[in-house]
Amino acid sequence: MAWTAYSDGEVVVTMKSDVMALARLIRYSEEEALRLHAPGVVVECLRMAGIELANTIEQGNSGGSAEAATARMN
Repeated sequence: MAWTAYSDGEVVVTMKSDVMALARLIRYSEEEALRLHAPGVVVECLRMAGIELANTIEQGNSGGSAEAATARMN
């Protein structure tokens, strides 16, 4: 499944697998930030980014519009 967004007359396509990989990378980064005792704001930003991506993936799975799903990622 691909999500498509239109921006400045150009078509941007984001593959769902890319979004899933990014979500895993953010989750790993959050774990590493905790392990390395990074400042709390860093951990919280990573956590919020992970939540936003999870919401985007959920929106895409529930048949929401492609534009809404991609906009949520940005």
